[in-house]
Amino acid sequence: MIGTELAIGVDLGGTKIAAALVNRNGEVLATVRRPTQVEAGDTAVLDSIAMCVNDLLHQAPDPVVGIGVGSPGQVDPHHGTVRNALNLGWHEVALQTGLNDRLDTPLPLHIQRDSYAELLGEAYFGAGLGCQHLVYLGLGTGLGGAALAHGRLLTGHDFMASEIGHLVLDAAGRPWHGGLHGSAESVVSGSGVLAETRALLVQGAYASSLQDVPNLTAEDVVIAAYEGDELATAVFHKVADWLSQILAIYAVVLNPQRIIIGGGLGRAAFDLLIPRAQDNLPSWALQQTWQNMRVVRSQLVSSAVGASCLVWHHQPPTTHTHPTGGTSVPKISQNIPT
Repeated sequence: MIGTELAIGVDLGGTKIAAALVNRNGEVLATVRRPTQVEAGDTAVLDSIAMCVNDLLHQAPDPVVGIGVGSPGQVDPHHGTVRNALNLGWHEVALQTGLNDRLDTPLPLHIQRDSYAELLGEAYFGAGLGCQHLVYLGLGTGLGGAALAHGRLLTGHDFMASEIGHLVLDAAGRPWHGGLHGSAESVVSGSGVLAETRALLVQGAYASSLQDVPNLTAEDVVIAAYEGDELATAVFHKVADWLSQILAIYAVVLNPQRIIIGGGLGRAAFDLLIPRAQDNLPSWALQQTWQNMRVVRSQLVSSAVGASCLVWHHQPPTTHTHPTGGTSVPKISQNIPT
């Protein structure tokens, strides 16, 4: 029966592996976490992923029909490889084969870039439910993106579509990853917020409570901004102004119904960023491209739930019941070969 089918979703991060046993309604039945231990090499990481999956397989009360893995970096879902993942130190790692060889039970295994998996999770069970034209922006340590058009996941020729964090918005900006200056991620991310905050602290142009904070984090800056700190407020004004350009780019190119803001920073700073970013849209794009576009906060329970949706994307149900109630049919086309 469809109602009893389960999937395992794995969110592979630079510091931790989070796996979840999920049913067709997006409800999490069990979770497992392990440290990624990147320094031990890709073989050790594959061992850790397999331990998480095997643990959940043994806990599953009903049949598990597949496994989805969301990985950072450039992911080739056709060949099951991670071409490049800087925060894992991976290059051409055969994730699909390596994991299959370690599983206690052979199952269909689907891998995809983490931001694409997040978007599918939002489309099936989160803020994008019922939408065919979606954009997801993940503001975390870095900045990731993903897009859905006419219900199709847009991955691009080299699986790099929506790598928006590495688009230069100010060529005179600070140096950032990949040899770029002023890329979107250099400001619109947790790392960017910290870099901007430290630069302003050095300049001494603002009085700020952050001056005396040891081991400063992006969370500290968010809290200070909500408390009215002048420097923190200036930082998030700049982040919002840059984010507005990103929203405008997606509005003009894809004309989405919704842009979903996720990631730790995106969710925490949503109210600091979105009103100003939306107010600035008329400066960047024609009104008709964004006037019916909603910018909303992520509702996804966990990234591992998003990864589990890679399974449902390949094995779509006839219907499912959304956790908040009501039955719906997610009309999401499949464009990833099994």
